[in-house]
Amino acid sequence: MLGVFAVLLISSGGRMAAEKLFADLIQDIYEGKKTGALYVSTVEASEDLFRLYFKSGEIYHMRYGSASGSDCLDIVEYYTLHSATFFTEVRAPERIPSMDLPPTKIIIALLRGLNKKVMIR
Repeated sequence: MLGVFAVLLISSGGRMAAEKLFADLIQDIYEGKKTGALYVSTVEASEDLFRLYFKSGEIYHMRYGSASGSDCLDIVEYYTLHSATFFTEVRAPERIPSMDLPPTKIIIALLRGLNKKVMIR
């Protein structure tokens, strides 16, 4: 099992850590049809992480603190993203996916408009 490191090395062009547009990272996961969770920390002092859950490349659940689903898309613009780690085969702890999320292609387009960068670990 290659796990986290395989995805990170693919996403970062073989380097251990690299800065990348957040939308490009999500697009890589989407196009690679990956299943797992992307955990993203913020620069602002917070114990919470943005958590995005993927099944075959599609985002099916999103959480940040007590916010979930499309509410996370509404608040991500107010944070400075720091680092991101993808964990293969991790599933959302909730039984019900975020029903109010737009399709992954739309999420990528929305995030691309924010021009947020993240360090891939």
